[in-house]
Amino acid sequence: MDPDCSATAEGDKFIGKLDSARIDNRILFKDRLITLSETTGKEVGELSISIESSTHSGRECYMVQANSNGIVDSIPVGTNITAYISPTLQTLEHSQHEYVNIPGKALNKRAMISKEEDCFKLVVKNTAGTEEENTETFTFSEPQMSRFVSEGANLVLQRLCVLHGAPSKMSFTAFATDNSLTTVSYAPLESMTVSIQNVTLETVGLERCVDNGDKDPTSWNIYFLSDGHMYTRSQTGSPVYMKIKELPENFVKDEDADWVFPDMGKGALHWEDDLEMLSHFLDRKEELQEDHVNYMRRHPELKAILGDFLQFLLMRKPSDVIEFAADFFSSYSTSAQMKPSFAHSEHVNKSAIKSE
Repeated sequence: MDPDCSATAEGDKFIGKLDSARIDNRILFKDRLITLSETTGKEVGELSISIESSTHSGRECYMVQANSNGIVDSIPVGTNITAYISPTLQTLEHSQHEYVNIPGKALNKRAMISKEEDCFKLVVKNTAGTEEENTETFTFSEPQMSRFVSEGANLVLQRLCVLHGAPSKMSFTAFATDNSLTTVSYAPLESMTVSIQNVTLETVGLERCVDNGDKDPTSWNIYFLSDGHMYTRSQTGSPVYMKIKELPENFVKDEDADWVFPDMGKGALHWEDDLEMLSHFLDRKEELQEDHVNYMRRHPELKAILGDFLQFLLMRKPSDVIEFAADFFSSYSTSAQMKPSFAHSEHVNKSAIKSE
């Protein structure tokens, strides 16, 4: 069989295994990855992907929300996606916003895919700085879109591939850079062993490749934890890559996998002698101090309120400081029940006064 035909057949076979009436609850979770520079290793942005249960036109579906933002070559860039995807990966509705904030000429691209009665419509709006918005509309028949995988559906498909297992190669259709339909293929990558928070795990690799005709294909290498959480994602030729910072709270452990915890020893932790830890501590301390000072500067009333409270506290010297504080600060609440101001301060600590 021709390789392309085989990949198409494998894709159809994979979709055929999915329940057309029910979504897979195992992939309903949120991923958060940080974006790192390939050259410096510094954090320059973040990627969040959320898949939830929802309904669209009375049908159960996945709701996908993905947000990527960061700084590339000193320029803010980002992509926001909201999509409604059927249990068999059909795109019911899809909106995508891409931006590149070049000083003086910000670029924005908004694309909306909607399912009409007998076709699919793609509306693309482009703006460049203060220039007039350029709008293009494309219409595709249902047969043309029968194997279409949008960017939102792609995120659902990737998690399902991890849980169901991806064949040697499978292909579908997607939009090329010129908004025409093209081939997108998925193929497994050799797994790799990673360590996250002193836990050693095996990952599942997946390559995604979009054919751009005469131009070079766009490809990604993505690795996942065994339950479908994304571990890392990199695009060929991109100056940045994404990676999780810590083990997800709702990570589902693979019972067949071995968790390896390195022997860290039982000695005392002298973090002051560790230059890296000490540097991190000092950086964090300076960051918090600056944040606190800025907050106080933005709210000068805070200093006056705390000063009044301490002065009144020392004047009254109540035996129950907690109750006294509750009475004092309740006077600032518009919803608090009206009562004599500082009612508890009537119970003055007389012994404290005598001791003066």
